[in-house]
Amino acid sequence: MLTSVALVKGKNGKDLNEVRKMMGDLFALIGPASKIIPPNSRVLIKPNLTAEENLWEKGILTGPVFMQALVEEVQKANPAEVVIAEAIAIGLNTKKAFAANGYEEMARATGARLMDLYDGEFEEIKTPAGGLLKSVRVSREVWHADFFINAPVLKTHFASTLTAAMKNLKGTTTYNEKKRFHYLGLNKAVAELNAVLKPHLIVVDALIALEGDGPIAGTPVGLNLLLAGRNAVAVDTVAARIMDIDPAEVLSLSLAREIGYGIEEKEIQVIGNSIAEVRRPFVRACAPLQINLDQIHVMDGEACNACRNGLRIALGRLQAAGVSLAKLPGMNISLGPKGSFSESFSGIALPIGNCQNQYKHLPNYVPGCPPPAFLVADQLREILGERRKFGPKKDFIME
Repeated sequence: MLTSVALVKGKNGKDLNEVRKMMGDLFALIGPASKIIPPNSRVLIKPNLTAEENLWEKGILTGPVFMQALVEEVQKANPAEVVIAEAIAIGLNTKKAFAANGYEEMARATGARLMDLYDGEFEEIKTPAGGLLKSVRVSREVWHADFFINAPVLKTHFASTLTAAMKNLKGTTTYNEKKRFHYLGLNKAVAELNAVLKPHLIVVDALIALEGDGPIAGTPVGLNLLLAGRNAVAVDTVAARIMDIDPAEVLSLSLAREIGYGIEEKEIQVIGNSIAEVRRPFVRACAPLQINLDQIHVMDGEACNACRNGLRIALGRLQAAGVSLAKLPGMNISLGPKGSFSESFSGIALPIGNCQNQYKHLPNYVPGCPPPAFLVADQLREILGERRKFGPKKDFIME
């Protein structure tokens, strides 16, 4: 059975009237809001907010112009309420993200209500048998919403190749679940979550997208595009093609197929603009790992790009924060399944990733598959004698 993904290309993704027209055209393709949203529904919209600073124009998060146009279109269905809800990434504050990125003004203009999901309760949901998670704690507000809209932004991502519909659902979980996802295996956990939590509609903000070292340190792309569909795998498959990425390279898509809910690309019907009309090759988060410091030696034992990129991005974030990497002491960094320390090595040992768990007894071991870049950066801060920004490492080790 075919599933549709709608594409609408515009000219100026920062102009509210232009985006309103685009949103109207998008819903004309997927079905008017009054036809797909039951009357008097409580509609919950989940954006992707990943910063406490005003960064939506850099393509880092779902923008307020997009959100206002989406809310106004949804309101044509006469819902009982429209709630915009998020549970932001580890170490950040959802309310600050709303305030910094124009969501409070947008909520006043539309009458929508903002909700920090961390203020509410979470419900234990069983995930596919035999998987990593066994179960996952999901926001009760999301799980019981009458109509749930997933509204991500389109970005490349150092750990998941791209982030759009599937990965955005991680923001419906608790802090501890987010930590567990990274510890056990991020992409597999995302795939398992998507097997049980299925939005009624997905609308992707690709007005200002992001390429390069996403999810934060990339470069904005004025794509001026909206995507919509009802199937997350289909939406992310089309998103990959638009970015000139082979969907087979997106691990969450491959894992979805293994779990049994993936779809073949031939089952996806693109409506509106064609992929060829909107395709724009994106720079990926895959620059070489080059550390030009004599005191640091890297033993790369066939590590995946996610671990390499995590280390590279962590070093870059420290430099951006004003930390001099030249102050790092002599250090041996090992990553990948075949990485190991020789018996004669000297200096500090820094094993990175779950492939290095034979060294988890060492004080500087960084867990995760892949480890979040912020966790690697925190370990380097600790080595430098500085305060960790994201709390004790023990909180991220979940046996």
